[in-house]
Amino acid sequence: MQVELTDQVVIITGAGRGIGKQVALAAANSGADVVLVSRTQAQLEQVAQEVRDIGREALVHACDLSDADAPKAIVTATIERFGRVDVLVNNAAMNYVANLVMSKDEQWAQVYELNVFAMVRLTRLVLRHLIRRKAGRIINISSVSAKMGAAYNSAYSSSKAAMFGFTKSVAREVARLGITVNAVCPWHVDTEMVREAMAQRAKMFGKTTEQYLADVVAENPQGRIMTAEEMAATCLFLMSHGARGITGQTINVDGGFVME
Repeated sequence: MQVELTDQVVIITGAGRGIGKQVALAAANSGADVVLVSRTQAQLEQVAQEVRDIGREALVHACDLSDADAPKAIVTATIERFGRVDVLVNNAAMNYVANLVMSKDEQWAQVYELNVFAMVRLTRLVLRHLIRRKAGRIINISSVSAKMGAAYNSAYSSSKAAMFGFTKSVAREVARLGITVNAVCPWHVDTEMVREAMAQRAKMFGKTTEQYLADVVAENPQGRIMTAEEMAATCLFLMSHGARGITGQTINVDGGFVME
C-alpha cells in the first residue's frame, strides 16, 4: 500500500535512533517533512541529513522532554518553520529495570515524566492545531508489556499502560473532528534501548546478554525480535487516509506474543 503524505508535517519524539528514526525516514519517503526531537543533537543531525537526502525537509529540535517547557518550544518552532502540523508520534521513552522492592521513587518519577507527562503536554499543544484544521493523526508508541506486564519493569510497563487510557479518552474527544489517536504496542524491538535493557536483565540472572536474548526469543511464536522498520510501517499506515476509520486502538506488533 502506497501511503501519500506529500507536504504533511510529522513531529517525532525520540527521533535520533531506533523506532523514531525509522518513522522519520518512512514519513519522508512518503513525502512528509519531519520535526526530529530528542536529547542528542548529533544523532538528530544524522537523521536529518538522511531525510534531506530523500528530498524532504527536516527540523532538528534537541531538548529534554522532561522539561515542562519543551513541548511548547517544539510546537512553536514547527509552526514557525512549516506553518502547520499534521501528525504527532509520541515515541520518546525511558526504561527502568529494577525489582519493585528495590526501586526508587526518583527513577519512577523520571519514567513517568518522560513516558507519560511529556506525551500529555505535547499532545495537548498539537491538538489545538489539528482541531482547527479538523484533520490529523496522533500515534503513541506503547508496549505489549502494558498488556501482559513485565517482571522487573513495573515502572516502564505501568507508564506504557497509562498511554492506553490516554489514547482511548482523547480518541473519543476528537473522533468527530477527523483526528485519529492510536497506540502501537511493540514486543522487544532490535534497538539500542532494548539491548541495554536485555543486558541489565541478563546481569540480574547471571547470564550473558546473548543467553538472555536467546531465552526471550524462544518465547515468541515467530522466534524472533521485531524490527524498528516494522514499527515504522505500522505507524505509516496509521498516518494514511486508509486508516481514517482506526482510532482509539492499541495495535500489537509482536510476532503473535499477545493474541487478542
